Amino acid sequence: MSVPGEPAAAPYLILREPDGSQRKYVLAGATAWTLGRDEGNAIVLNDPSVSRQHALLQYLDDNSIYLIDLGSRNGSFVNNRRISIPTLLQDGDRLTLGQSQLEFYSGSLTSPEPGSAGRPSDTLVLQTRWLISVAVVDVRGYGQLTQQLDERLLSQVMGDWFRRGGDIIQQQGGSVDKYIGDAIMAVWFHTPHADPLPADQVEIELDVKSVLQALVKLFQMTEQLNSEFPLPSPLRLGAGVNTGPAIVRQVGNTTRQEYTALGDTVNLAFRLESATRTLNTDLAISQSTYAYLTRQLGQSATCFSQQVVELKGYARPHQVYCCDVRSLQAVLSQIPSSE
Repeated sequence: MSVPGEPAAAPYLILREPDGSQRKYVLAGATAWTLGRDEGNAIVLNDPSVSRQHALLQYLDDNSIYLIDLGSRNGSFVNNRRISIPTLLQDGDRLTLGQSQLEFYSGSLTSPEPGSAGRPSDTLVLQTRWLISVAVVDVRGYGQLTQQLDERLLSQVMGDWFRRGGDIIQQQGGSVDKYIGDAIMAVWFHTPHADPLPADQVEIELDVKSVLQALVKLFQMTEQLNSEFPLPSPLRLGAGVNTGPAIVRQVGNTTRQEYTALGDTVNLAFRLESATRTLNTDLAISQSTYAYLTRQLGQSATCFSQQVVELKGYARPHQVYCCDVRSLQAVLSQIPSSE
């Protein structure tokens, strides 16, 4: 049922009950809502064919809500199509979880007043400058998997990967900024009002080790999935990391706050992830990330090898530092925890 006092403009779900009645769930006051059979879910579905934690609705920016299956037994469907990766919901989409039927409505997001850019009128947009680290992690060969795997198995594998990956990133102090097809973009916010100078000219200590620890855990989790599911070939990952100043766009109102990083620091992280394919490496980090990392690890950071790489969209070559995850794991395991 709708919650008294929630803004009328908020997106919402309609649950169609078997007896013909319906319930309305307003998607406000949070940035994510779990759906499942357990009482601890934001939206509880009393349906034995629904998994205990079945799916997740994730608000990612000012006009996007995604449905993410969490490796459920019977799958999640949008307009009768089973989903295996985060799927952007459109106004009027029909969702099927187990035997439960829901409809998604985006409220006023699809019919904004002139000049509102799709946001409720009480939304405030702020832009501030931060020093951040951006990690982009991509599942290799996803297109081939879609041809080789049964739809149900593919949904379970990818659902588990996204769910476990999001948990790992949060545990290591980051936040998921976006799900892009078969990839995750995560952000670590280090300090506001970032100095625009490169890392080797800035006397500041940053915890970029946590970013790399998250990546090691993501690779380990992926190996575990490979052992849990009957896959024709193991899932493989590639990851790119960049650290630098960025404009952080804060969108918020009385019920929700969202942060999105913009600019070249983000773009370079995506280019670094793409470069891991041609470099045949697990991980590629930028010169600035490497400079901050060496302050934490000292000589141990020599597990990275330096490459000069042409990156798409950049006129000049970049110094890129590459490492396989097993070597990085060995190095990080020798570093005392700061906790």
